[in-house]
Amino acid sequence: MRRPHAFLAIRKKSMTDTEPRLSDKELMERTLREMPAFAAWPSVAMSRLLAFSRLQWHTRGKLLSDEATEPEMLTLVSGSVLHTRPSDSNAGLTWTLLGPGVLLGFAHMLELEERPFEYIASDDAVAIHIPGHQLFALLDSEPARWADIGHMLISQDVEQGQLTTSQMAGKLSRRVAETIEKLAEYYGTRGSEDGAVHLRLAQHDMASMLRVSRQSAHKELAALAASGVIKLKYNAVAILDPVALQNIARPALASHAPNAVARVSWGKNSLADNAFMERELRVKQAFMPWSFTAMTRLLLSSRVGRHPRGSVVWTELSGVSEYVLFISGHISIGRVSPEGDRFSLLLWGPGDFSYLKPVLEEALPTLNHGHYDFVATTDVVAIHMPMALLLEILDSEPMLWKEALLMSERQHVSYTHTVHGQVAGSLQQRVASTVQRLAALHGTHANGEDVVRLQVSQASLAMMLQANRQAVNKELKALAASGVLGLEYNAMTVLDAKALGLIAASPQ
Repeated sequence: MRRPHAFLAIRKKSMTDTEPRLSDKELMERTLREMPAFAAWPSVAMSRLLAFSRLQWHTRGKLLSDEATEPEMLTLVSGSVLHTRPSDSNAGLTWTLLGPGVLLGFAHMLELEERPFEYIASDDAVAIHIPGHQLFALLDSEPARWADIGHMLISQDVEQGQLTTSQMAGKLSRRVAETIEKLAEYYGTRGSEDGAVHLRLAQHDMASMLRVSRQSAHKELAALAASGVIKLKYNAVAILDPVALQNIARPALASHAPNAVARVSWGKNSLADNAFMERELRVKQAFMPWSFTAMTRLLLSSRVGRHPRGSVVWTELSGVSEYVLFISGHISIGRVSPEGDRFSLLLWGPGDFSYLKPVLEEALPTLNHGHYDFVATTDVVAIHMPMALLLEILDSEPMLWKEALLMSERQHVSYTHTVHGQVAGSLQQRVASTVQRLAALHGTHANGEDVVRLQVSQASLAMMLQANRQAVNKELKALAASGVLGLEYNAMTVLDAKALGLIAASPQ
């Protein structure tokens, strides 16, 4: 069995002390060989990769794509970068901190109107720049390498997603502690003098990741420093008491946290169910190239689920790892914090997939890390596929990984931009941005009319925006009064999409 999180080990090494006698190609190969996606590459394939890649130094604050003339993928030899959206590079909004051991920029290979993400050097950084189209051509010529890339990408996407959502949900004191703990685990270096783990991270970047003011972030950091848990340094943090930090980051499970949900027994598929599932899957990018044999294997172990409104469609607490395609209805994707509070991240609807994820030996999540669930906000029909079998089939026909990763990344970009709209800017902007994107993803056009109807309750919208229902209702009524929206019970209609977009994009 693959060990999807094995690449964490390389991040614990300090890669800043590079040997000056190494050539650029030798340094690039050493760095890549320490990553599981490239560790087993034959020497010929590695030589081809190195021939079209380049090593570049980036000073702090520099955009890593400044000199790119085509889509590139990146990996860091040393230093760290801030993960942002292009329009946010001057606004100070940061998703997370990334360092060596991560393959960056896969989303740049999508055919999108704008670059979905950017990377800004958090401190001086050395990066390997890999031309994306040439890398894809190399992977196509050696399909087994697609599986290597695929397993690494889905592992790092899960970890980055967990870090980002943990920064949003729960008490600020815990969010600060968990963010420091996880970033230090990935990118911290141990000091030679004091033995403490040091993490380079500016306080304003920490505040941006947590979506709070710099003053609020500083107050929590100062409290940790006063209690002897950390030491604050210029643009850095030293962890003095990792056990105490862990206790704050992962408190004892709240008494009101839900119990694990038992695995559902589905029963045997009918011929009609199998035909229905194949028809729905075959129109999706990832499943179009699947062979008859591969599709048959998947269908034999997959099930059509029919879930009433309010039911739990899936939860990590079930111990079941599934890949889910939603056919009809809408689902609230939530993260339950260690305190037991549920934070609604997204609203999914017809055509949406859950994420590709590695299947870990420990099936149940560590509860004091929080967990994810899918809750039906309407009656829902979904196709449930065993994740382990899906990954096994992808490995048996590794070229299938290419379309699976591209579809997953396209959806990931859309989801990330949706969450961004929910947390960045004034409440008016956030309401407008969220309604705009949800309408684009899940709205329906009325016959013969240039309006879009969106089925979403004000309560669900308030949960996604982390705002009280009264405040959200006030903003929706203001949009309705200006003729932008029409409000109904558990639904709304976008009457003026252009005006809604202008409000969503207005300066803070």
